[in-house]
Amino acid sequence: MSVDLAGPYEGLRVLDFTMFVAGPYCTRLMADMGAEVIKIEPPGGEFLRAAPPVRDGHSAYFGTLNCGKKSLAIDLKQSAGLEAVKALVRTADVLIENFRPGVIERLGLGYSVLQTLKPDLVYCSVSGYGQTGPSADRPSFAPVIHAASGFDMLIPRYDPEFERPAASRYVVADALAAVHALAGIGAALYRRERTGRGEHLDVALMDTMHTLMSYEYAESQFPGLQPPIVFRPLVTRDGFLAIAPVSQGNFAALGRAAGRDDWMRDPRFATREARVANWPALVEELATWAATVDSQEAERRLTREGCPAAAFRTVGEARLDPQVAHRGSAVTVTDGSGAYAVPNCPIKFSEANASAGQHVPGVGEHGPALLAELGLPDETLAGLLRSG
Repeated sequence: MSVDLAGPYEGLRVLDFTMFVAGPYCTRLMADMGAEVIKIEPPGGEFLRAAPPVRDGHSAYFGTLNCGKKSLAIDLKQSAGLEAVKALVRTADVLIENFRPGVIERLGLGYSVLQTLKPDLVYCSVSGYGQTGPSADRPSFAPVIHAASGFDMLIPRYDPEFERPAASRYVVADALAAVHALAGIGAALYRRERTGRGEHLDVALMDTMHTLMSYEYAESQFPGLQPPIVFRPLVTRDGFLAIAPVSQGNFAALGRAAGRDDWMRDPRFATREARVANWPALVEELATWAATVDSQEAERRLTREGCPAAAFRTVGEARLDPQVAHRGSAVTVTDGSGAYAVPNCPIKFSEANASAGQHVPGVGEHGPALLAELGLPDETLAGLLRSG
């Protein structure tokens, strides 16, 4: 059997009208899988190009989310720019945007307009709360959705040391929306193959956050029936340790690794039902044991016996893990200030290629070639280039 080293989305053209994280990460994954992703930016470039860490004027954060794409910088408020983009739409398979609902319609690029130009266009809108409804017009970013969805209240609920939500800068809602948009676009393309029809997808960050909290979503409707299992960081002699002895086999392995076979005979812990009922007492036992060991040694002993466990690490430490190197989970990309590592596509195919593109585009780098490809009159093309 021959192996096709092309990407699964080879030959697919995607117009990327997105900024920040949710939209760009979705299209980054599509570029990883071989799609030609054309990032449509304002003439000065999108906001994230100035986000730290910046080296010699180039943002490594922007590059992580946008490597492997092409860049077309064009002013959509100019009629010539808008018409050029509409001509590009006729050549595209997918369009994704994450403007606030209503903005792209006011620019003249809403689905109802573009569907007449390209009936089989798969059009994906990503927003905080969805395209319709009483909250649709609310501005939002991931930290706001974390607060509004209930996610940030989980920390003070599960950790008594916190009396209020913790400070953070994670973008969980963005990443979740990105992968849901990716899945929806793939389904819409499959449907298009069968029906020849396009689709307008509506992905809301709020909805995706609730899928992350399936236990809490269910428990909120039936509170207090059983106490939840809470996995607490355990303090070791030199750091912190996570242990998840969920199954009976995991718990037996934990007892062997800790030299505590008596835990298996303790009526409080001998069965899964007993452990759930007495979970706080078990955690206290684990905390007492963890305080006597080093994190790495405990991790080795626990995993050797078959109990899921890991020492807490920084991102910088985790990205140098030998398993990351083995899987090719980090890849080197280059922008105008040099080379650095980014996370590779986490989806591995057996007979196709999925890997991050190694070049981060400069603002508008591919604009002249893309516009010339459309067959625009020379005077129109020259006017667009003169006007920026």
